[in-house]
Amino acid sequence: MRSWLAAVLFASFGWAPAWAACSGPPYDQFDFWLGAWHDPGAPAAEHYVVTRTAGGCAIEEVLTGGDGQIQGVGLSGWDTERKQWRQFWADADKAVTVYTAAPGADGTFVLTSEPKAGGRQTRYTYRNIRPDSVDADYAARASEDAPWTAVWSGHYDRTGPAEK
Repeated sequence: MRSWLAAVLFASFGWAPAWAACSGPPYDQFDFWLGAWHDPGAPAAEHYVVTRTAGGCAIEEVLTGGDGQIQGVGLSGWDTERKQWRQFWADADKAVTVYTAAPGADGTFVLTSEPKAGGRQTRYTYRNIRPDSVDADYAARASEDAPWTAVWSGHYDRTGPAEK
C-alpha cells in the first residue's frame, strides 16, 4: 500500500502513528536543550546542535569540536515503560555511555550514567536553565557508594533557535 494511501486511511479512521503523541509532558522536559549552543570558554568552532528527530519522540545532540569534526552524538527519549528519560551517548574518546535522566525539583535536569566497570558513574547537571543560556556541571564517582567529585563546570549560550 502506498504511504499516502495509508496516511489517508489512518486519518479517516482517526488513527495516528504512535510518535504523534510525543508532545507535552513528559516529552517536553528536555526541550530547554533544543537549539545550537556554545560554551564561551571553549574554542570558537566548538558547539552543540540539539534537535528533535524520530517524529518528535527523540532528541539528537551532536557535539562538534574546535577542529570541525563531530566529537560526540547523543540520542535521548522518554522511555514510557520505565517512566524515565534515557540517553545513549557515544564519542570520539571511545566512550559509550547510557544515562537515565529526570528534571529535579530545584529546576535542574540531571543525567546519571549507568555504572560502568567497577561501578564508576558520571553525572551531568543542567542548572540555571534560561531561554538563552544554561549552566552545566559534570561529576564522577568511583562507585555507587562513593561521593560525587566535580570534574568540570561550564556555561552555554544559545547561538541558534530551539526547533521542536
